Amino acid sequence: MDQKKILLRTLQIKGTIATLIAASISLIFFSFHEATGIILGGAIGILNFIILIRFVYTIVSPESGGGKGVIIFQYATKLILFLFIFFAIIKWQLLSILAVLSGFTIILIITVYEGLQQMRSS
Repeated sequence: MDQKKILLRTLQIKGTIATLIAASISLIFFSFHEATGIILGGAIGILNFIILIRFVYTIVSPESGGGKGVIIFQYATKLILFLFIFFAIIKWQLLSILAVLSGFTIILIITVYEGLQQMRSS
């Protein structure tokens, strides 16, 4: 469980820093619209990973509470929420969808990198 906490903490810190740096660069070269999109994408990416790792440890760990039906319902709720967020962004053009996807991708790259680092150190 310690690796879970270390990985989550590292992802949150490095992901937030990388997202804010990318948003700052976007603010300089583009606009506030794109910078906000990158920040939202990064926040969605971090939230997605936190929820995902929590679900995986709940399924794998026998001492955790809640049945598989509850976990499936929570995961479906998360997917519907993210689908609604992306639908609203695309439908009403609230933010740049490319910026949101860029922020999400930054978190994905950091997640893969940190996962590989954890595997090498084990």
